[in-house]
Amino acid sequence: MSADEVVLEQALEDEVSSSKFVEKQYLYVNDTNNGNYSSQIVVDTTSLSNSGSYLGWCESFLAIPLVLQIEAGALGADGVANPVDYAMAMKSGYWNIIHSLSVEFNNGSVVQQTPFLNVFTSFKCLTSWSEEDVKNHGKVTGFCPDDAESWLFNGVANAAGNQLGCSGTGVCNNRTEKSFPIALIASLGGSDDQTSVTPLINDSTSSSADVDSLANKGLLKRMKWLNFALGGADGKSALLVNGSAGNSGILQIFKSYVRCSATSRALVFPAIVRMKDVCDFFDKLPLLKGSTMRLYINTNQAYAELRSLGTAVSATTGVIGNRGSLALRSSPQILGGGGTCPFMVASNDAAQGFSNVGGGVARADIQVALSIVKTQFSQIATQYQAPVQSVRLYCPAYTMTPQAEASYLSQMPTKKIVYEDIFQYQIANQTANADFNVLVSNGLPNLKSVVMMGHLPKASNGTEVASGDYASTTSSSLLSPFSSTGGSPDPVAVTNFNIQISGKNLFNSNKQYDYESYVEQLAQSNQLNGGKTTGLASGLIGEHEWSSLYRYYYADCSRGLPSEEGVSKSIQIQGRNLSSVPVDYMVFASFTREITIDVRSGARVD
Repeated sequence: MSADEVVLEQALEDEVSSSKFVEKQYLYVNDTNNGNYSSQIVVDTTSLSNSGSYLGWCESFLAIPLVLQIEAGALGADGVANPVDYAMAMKSGYWNIIHSLSVEFNNGSVVQQTPFLNVFTSFKCLTSWSEEDVKNHGKVTGFCPDDAESWLFNGVANAAGNQLGCSGTGVCNNRTEKSFPIALIASLGGSDDQTSVTPLINDSTSSSADVDSLANKGLLKRMKWLNFALGGADGKSALLVNGSAGNSGILQIFKSYVRCSATSRALVFPAIVRMKDVCDFFDKLPLLKGSTMRLYINTNQAYAELRSLGTAVSATTGVIGNRGSLALRSSPQILGGGGTCPFMVASNDAAQGFSNVGGGVARADIQVALSIVKTQFSQIATQYQAPVQSVRLYCPAYTMTPQAEASYLSQMPTKKIVYEDIFQYQIANQTANADFNVLVSNGLPNLKSVVMMGHLPKASNGTEVASGDYASTTSSSLLSPFSSTGGSPDPVAVTNFNIQISGKNLFNSNKQYDYESYVEQLAQSNQLNGGKTTGLASGLIGEHEWSSLYRYYYADCSRGLPSEEGVSKSIQIQGRNLSSVPVDYMVFASFTREITIDVRSGARVD
């Protein structure tokens, strides 16, 4: 529409309008777990359905009270001298607390239980959200994508002087800040006086592979969202001890999520998960009366034991001495039936978020845990709990005017809902630098798309150390607290990629190059208008992000003849693992299902 047409439309617009709704109220229902969150969470919506109003399920969301805590022999309890504000955070997207979700609608199954739903949800949101969506909804949903070029890989045993080991073992992208050592500044012609040489040090004067130039701004942003606790007469950060500020300042009008003591620190906050993000069924539902649902949720509550040796920095010159390390003492534990560690800890290298934890350079054993409602792990000495003692499902209830309701029911007495469900398959332990050809499914009807992504298994994600100060173990990247895996794939490359649908190649020729896989497929995945409208777009993965980290291998499988609708089709995937280590691949196939609903009563009529 031209500018002149917009002016004319505005001139002709009738300013007098009447609302078709009398009232809108957000209602909620608590889970039925009675405080027990060691197993599956169940939410029953019967009380919402009895409200007598039309429910807008596409706007519904889960509020999951979380306790993310760290425990060590000594922490910076005052929040000023030895701050640990940026030691830990959630991986991108609070949906990473959810491992799987199944839905019953009026006592009939409509959404099947799919493991690693959080992994698929991350892909879906990364390819459909816009920058404005992140700005408006990122903080409340915990979604801020990780920097694509912030990762490193520590494949060798932790030892003194190994800077990579400061971030953890295996794939790591937990460095929170760029930090150039004074020794490097001096080597470039400066002196120990940082003020006179700072302009000499930036990304252009250091190697692109320099570890000190790596920083995950997405992780740092998510940390700031959970750690805002300004206060005190000097305006510096002041933490809440046992829930009370004990000082003046901003804390009189703003209460942080932070709780702490001398040996522990907890972030207590509500994780908001929009139902339309994790389940397409909710996004497609119209306004309904009377329908009842039951949600079954398996979770990713996690516990990890870490060992930290800090990096030695001269107090007088600021020159870095021996590098420390950060590693797992034992494999992370997952409570609630899940398979992903949903939190991250920062690197403990000099000037990084974890560097003040555990007494600096001294060896320290540290525990980190994420729990629902209250501390769920007996290994943790300090117990915290959230103010809200249950998981809640919120949904808006609309009351229409009689005229609007009559019009609504006359125009759409029943509604056929076509929505997508998900099938998941694991392709395990594919040999390094070798081809693979795997049957994913013998048959799925109404196939829409297939996406594959790589993750490193435990055997490929670094090496273990048997004993000594650097004793450590490893984990798969999905269970690692040092990587964003779950919120992102691992940066593993595949070539010679193709998908066979019922024995027929989906692509005329195998995808050999990065630009082919990105431009021809991923760039059109979930974007607004398929990414075809210049100036009106969505999606957060550009070609640079895709080739650097977000390697989702996607294919649109929806094209076909009308006669093929409802016909089950097999899925077979081939490719070549270009990594020098064995890789696990996870495949998600989306397919359509449909039901017909009476919008007045919420009953199924199909």
